[in-house]
Amino acid sequence: MNWRRMMALLLLFGALGCAPEPFARGPLPVLRAPDATVMRDQVARTIPGNFITDDTVIIHAPFHDIAVLGVVRIDRSAGTFELVGLTQLGVQLFAVGGDQKTIVVRFAIPPLDQQHDLLVSIGQDVRRMYFDLLPSPTAKVEPRRTFVRFSERNEAGTLIYEIGGEPTVLLEKRQAGMFGTLWRVRYFDYTPVPGGLYPRGIVMDNSRYFYRIVVKNRDWQKQ
Repeated sequence: MNWRRMMALLLLFGALGCAPEPFARGPLPVLRAPDATVMRDQVARTIPGNFITDDTVIIHAPFHDIAVLGVVRIDRSAGTFELVGLTQLGVQLFAVGGDQKTIVVRFAIPPLDQQHDLLVSIGQDVRRMYFDLLPSPTAKVEPRRTFVRFSERNEAGTLIYEIGGEPTVLLEKRQAGMFGTLWRVRYFDYTPVPGGLYPRGIVMDNSRYFYRIVVKNRDWQKQ
């Protein structure tokens, strides 16, 4: 990405620190001698299978918020996803999909069609939000007062999960690199759905492209 393009992205999306916190998390219960393996298994049982969601997706910009309607289709069994972004009137703005290895920009209107790297990044963030939601059984375990932290090394640095709450759910997942956090996703307002629990609020911070995505779920359907 060249310097001019990076500056355009900075002007469009602004600094993460300017974005307000969209969701509030209530006090977490204090853990008493937590069993990390049991907690991980509990989270595994809350993850629903294939589904489709309708969401309000807000991208925080320096002087205003950019809001689109998002339709996300998750096929967990195949490891694939599709995201379609629409205007409030239902006009399609972009479509991004992929699997565990590849992100494909299927459609984008001008001038979004000139921001391929950005759309691929959004696709990667969607994949991070909805897949790889469990730490590995060999992850390092660090019990804290109200959550258990799991960490595991990967090519980018250290992947960190924080699990806690009642019922036990995934609270946060983030990728730490050499110079700080590369991306961070937090989950709020879990509610029962067929096959498990679903967070009605998701916040994704991307430090590479300096944007924040807020997902406010409006509807959830089992696929």
